[in-house]
Amino acid sequence: MTAPRVLFLTESFHPVLGGGEAHIRALGRDLVRTGMPALVVTRRGEEAWPAEDAVDGVRVVRVPPSGPGRTGKYRMVPGALAALHRLRGAYDVLVVRGTRVLGVPGLMAARAAGKRVVMQPEVNGELSGEVYTWGQPLAGTLADRAIRAATRARNLLLRDADAFVAMSRRIREEFLAAGIPPEKAVLLPHGVDTERFHPASPEQRRSARARFALPADALVIAYTGRLLRGKGLEDLLAAFARIAPEMPAAHLLVVGSGAGQSLSIEDALR
Repeated sequence: MTAPRVLFLTESFHPVLGGGEAHIRALGRDLVRTGMPALVVTRRGEEAWPAEDAVDGVRVVRVPPSGPGRTGKYRMVPGALAALHRLRGAYDVLVVRGTRVLGVPGLMAARAAGKRVVMQPEVNGELSGEVYTWGQPLAGTLADRAIRAATRARNLLLRDADAFVAMSRRIREEFLAAGIPPEKAVLLPHGVDTERFHPASPEQRRSARARFALPADALVIAYTGRLLRGKGLEDLLAAFARIAPEMPAAHLLVVGSGAGQSLSIEDALR
């Protein structure tokens, strides 16, 4: 029996650094190792990036437009649809990573080509509509109600997908609330590379604290990730400001960047 060929449709991929990008890269690499061909269609964020290359044995096709900007993920839709049509003979299963922009276009293109479709939201809130109003004072407003109504209408189309993968229980609960049959909603948490991520040895802890000029006995609260609106960083700083006067040994370490991201709050955090 021939192994199914998987195509990942995603807004961004290597060399962009992020959790979703790393997940697809690792998953694609391991699929290829097991004899299951993998392909990625994504946006060509920088003009210097090749329109097509291979990463860890995974074929990568990048579509326009290039350059930063929040609208880039919307403007990539025509190019993504053209690529899915052109590559229709190269894949059997389409995995749409992130349903906000590419969910409906990806589903329609795959169905037109007679392919199976798997939806995998990047974050919670995609099927409830909450993700569209993160960090904005819209709760309970007419705009908020309109966004959620439009999301419910879109979900009627998305339900036609063959499967929905949730990386958390909360996302799976959103699937069920959106009317997706339980047998289609799969809870599949991301794995952890325990060779890379593991408790630090006493020497590693001392070295890391020295590198960041942190006292050996400090209580360190750390955040690692992109510095974007919607991740709760404003709440983290506000909470730390409240406890810091009473906990002089506490230090907050924020590791990451928002450079080039339309939702960056790096400057505000600084």
